[in-house]
Amino acid sequence: MAGPATNSSRMSITLQSYDQVIALSQANINETLRRHFCSLDARDELGRFKAILDLKSINAQVLPPTVELVDKDNADGALYIIHLGEGSYTTVVAQTGGGEENDEESDSSFKKVKIPTNGWELAFDVDFAFKPILKIPEDIVRQVPLPGGYSVQQLMINFGDVTRIVQLDRGRSKFPIPPESKDRIDATALETGMEFFLKTYLNKKLSMREGHNILGFAVKVDEAPKNSQAHFLPTDSKVQIVGYRADGKKESFRQDNPYNAFCFTEMTKGRMMPTIEIQYSGNWFYDSIGGSLVMSRSLFWDTFMIGKVKKAHVKAVEFSGAILGMLASDKFEGKGWCLDDSMPTPEDMCGTYKGTAAWGNLAYSTTYKSSELTHWNKSDSNFANFWSSPRATVHTLAKPRTRQGEMVVQQDIEINWEEGAELADYFYLIAKTWDVRIRGSLTLTFETTISFKSVSDTGGLRVESTTRTTRKEYNEPNIRIGGLVSSLFPEGLHTLINEWASKLSDQSKDAKEALSKKVIDGLEALFGSVAEGLKHDLNQLNKFVFPGSGTFDIKDPLFSDKGDLMLGLTYR
Repeated sequence: MAGPATNSSRMSITLQSYDQVIALSQANINETLRRHFCSLDARDELGRFKAILDLKSINAQVLPPTVELVDKDNADGALYIIHLGEGSYTTVVAQTGGGEENDEESDSSFKKVKIPTNGWELAFDVDFAFKPILKIPEDIVRQVPLPGGYSVQQLMINFGDVTRIVQLDRGRSKFPIPPESKDRIDATALETGMEFFLKTYLNKKLSMREGHNILGFAVKVDEAPKNSQAHFLPTDSKVQIVGYRADGKKESFRQDNPYNAFCFTEMTKGRMMPTIEIQYSGNWFYDSIGGSLVMSRSLFWDTFMIGKVKKAHVKAVEFSGAILGMLASDKFEGKGWCLDDSMPTPEDMCGTYKGTAAWGNLAYSTTYKSSELTHWNKSDSNFANFWSSPRATVHTLAKPRTRQGEMVVQQDIEINWEEGAELADYFYLIAKTWDVRIRGSLTLTFETTISFKSVSDTGGLRVESTTRTTRKEYNEPNIRIGGLVSSLFPEGLHTLINEWASKLSDQSKDAKEALSKKVIDGLEALFGSVAEGLKHDLNQLNKFVFPGSGTFDIKDPLFSDKGDLMLGLTYR
């Protein structure tokens, strides 16, 4: 049964090795067919079901067709149902006597019987097929997000060719006959005649025309894009039917169930298409929303998003190095990375990410610690050594908020510094009572939220990012003076130490104020670019997947309990 977007049945959906799946309900397919059919000219011959065979004839209005999805092992397809409206079926039956007067024409031995066709339904088997487009329509060319290296295919209802033997599904077809004519009409002969009429209509009209049976367009790239923005277009695709299973029981499948799903299955990572079809794992639909687009965690998060998070982590590490430079600029020579001369690679900064198998709570976590260096500087009298030891630790935690349309990236930058003076080596035995130490710390925490929201006016998706400071802790330099220093050299030394601490404090305050704003500006620029890329590429998906051309609106973006990105699709 349908429920909210976060209903347990929908949240239990698994993609089973597929990267991306779009599922639409039977009702949405029929709405697409109705839209195509209603756009026809009123005089279009597809709108008339007209044929003659011997003494039988039919002339009836054709109403918009529908399909009923069929989910059978290795035999996915559908019943295509032609609905007849105003009109009549005429046949000649043998006269059995009587002289009753009615609107039926007759002669001495035969009687012409005319039956209204309102409510008649002709059902027969069809399947679905992709057909390459040699000339890509201009409206698609304008919207394809890649400059080249792609192809476009039409997804169509396949009626077969003229050699096909058309058979009515007699169990599903309907030919209601008025009670006064039932005794005069042979039901088997009627069905046989309608089967002939159907073949005529199919071969001369349905199969010869294009457009009315197009369900949409599929854009496929030649290979998975590298070093680019999101680009979630597939490298391979196929279709299948997933019938709704009440309580997951296979025997509960019914062809007329509105929750039956037509799945347009896509791959984007250049892998071979799985040979095993998706099995029913949950209801793809909710409330009045008849479609879902689900993108796997491995595609959206592991392949795309983690790379962006790593860039943000590297940027935070670079900021930590800038803070260290401000605190110790006059003590360490050169422009060494985090005060030494070995620039770590981004991989060194970020550590190893093992993908979804190592997720646990769906979070990606990484830490970088700067080199723990100590700078020594001897005094002119060689009586004491002065030293400085600043350190930085950067921690980044990123995860989606399940059952919500948000991702959160939290970054902690922790700076600790320690400076001091100790007696020279030959006074080592009493050094601990003569030393002077100044300690301080600065902790900055930034939280970036990337949120997905549907836009009712346009039917598209809005992706926004905001970065804010959630913690800014500054511990003033703490001074520790050894006992002998404090008792033997009280005057002047304390003034010197306080000036030393004040300078360090000023430097750290500058770092806290200037660098925190710089971090936010940098992260906002980075994640703003990420959000813009996501908005662009995700908004393309509802234009190029079944049924194509932007006829579906995106609703209720959220992450499932498994970390898959889920978007509702509703017919516009």
